[in-house]
Amino acid sequence: MVGLLIVSCGSKSNDSDIFNGEIINIEDKNVVTKELEFNDITFKGPNLGELAVFDSLAIYMNTKLHSYWYQIFSLNTHEEVGHFAMKGNGHNEFTPVGPVFNFCIEKNNLKTLIFEPNREKIHIWNITESLAKKSTVIESSVNIPWRKENKGACFNEIFLKDANTVYAKVSSIPINDHEATLPYYQIWNLRSGEKTSEIHVFKKSVINKATHILPEVLLYSHDAIKPDGSKIAQAMGKIPQLNIIDVRTKEVIAYRLDYDMSLPDLETTKEFKSYFIRICADDDHIYTVFWGKGSWGIKEIPCVNRIYVFDWDGHLVSKVTTKHCIDEIAVDPVNRILYTTSPMDEKLYYIKTDELVGDVSLRHQIKCQ
Repeated sequence: MVGLLIVSCGSKSNDSDIFNGEIINIEDKNVVTKELEFNDITFKGPNLGELAVFDSLAIYMNTKLHSYWYQIFSLNTHEEVGHFAMKGNGHNEFTPVGPVFNFCIEKNNLKTLIFEPNREKIHIWNITESLAKKSTVIESSVNIPWRKENKGACFNEIFLKDANTVYAKVSSIPINDHEATLPYYQIWNLRSGEKTSEIHVFKKSVINKATHILPEVLLYSHDAIKPDGSKIAQAMGKIPQLNIIDVRTKEVIAYRLDYDMSLPDLETTKEFKSYFIRICADDDHIYTVFWGKGSWGIKEIPCVNRIYVFDWDGHLVSKVTTKHCIDEIAVDPVNRILYTTSPMDEKLYYIKTDELVGDVSLRHQIKCQ
C-alpha cells in the first residue's frame, strides 16, 4: 500500500515528525574544495542517455535509438558493441523501459534487470550472454503488479540485490495541489512475484501552500545501492541531506549539510534550491553531483560541476569541482573509475576514484572521529 499520510495542523513540524530515523548534521567547512581535470573519451558513434558502467562496458539507455532501448560501448576500443532490447509490442520486444540501475554477477555472468512498467514486468537480462550471442538474452521474467499494489504509483528506482530479490522505490504521486503520497521502498521476491516487506523513510508528507511547487518533488531523491546490496543511499533534491538505509535492519540515518535548510523548512519555503541532482556508488563511497542553487529554466542548460563524495558512514570525504559540466554520472566498481557525461558534448569524462577521495591518512582520521 502507498505510505500513509498524516497531516498536521497548526505549528511547524519538527524533523522527527517527518523523518523516520536519526539526523546527523555535517559541517563541511573543514573539507576543502579542490579542482580536478578529468580525462575524456570520444566514442566511435553517437551516444546519449542514462549511463551505467561496469568494467569495460558503458551502457546507455538511449531513447533516441530507432529500434532498440540500450546501446553498449567498449571502454577499451571506444567502439559500439551492440544494441539490445528491441522496441515494440511483439514477442521478444519491449515497450518503454527504465535505465540500468545496478548490476550483479552470477556464475561469472554480468546481469541486470529491465523494468518494463507498461507490462508490469521485470526481466533479468544476461549481458554477458547477450554480447556473446549478439542478441538480447532474458533469463527470466516476473509480473510485478505495481498499479494495483501501489494504487497507480510507479517505481522510480529498482535495484537487483540478487537473482531472487529486488528493492523497488515507490514514487510519490500528488493527491491534490499541495499534498502527495510518501515515497518508500518495497522488497519483492522474484521467484514468487510477491512483495515481502517495506522500508519507510518518512512518517508524513510535507505540505507547502506558500508556493506552486509540485508536492511530489519535495521529498524526491536520487538513489543508489551499495554494490554488495547491504545499503541504499538517497541524495535529496530539495534539502542538502543524504539518507543511508540499512536494508537488513530497515534503519535509516540522515546526514545533513549545514546549509540552513531542514525538512520542516520545506513546509514554508517560497524559493527552493536544488541540492543533489545525481548519485552513484561503489562499495567504498557515494558520489553525488551537487548544485546548491535555484532551479533552472526548461530551456536553460546550467553548468553543474561540483561532486561531493561521502563514505558509507556518512562522512563528507571530499568536495571537487570539475573543468567540464556534468550531466550523467556512473562509477565502475571493478576498476574504480568515475565517469560522467556532459550536456555540452558527446564525450565521456573519467577519473580514478582515488584522485577524488584525497589523502588516505586524512580519510582514516575522518572515519575514526
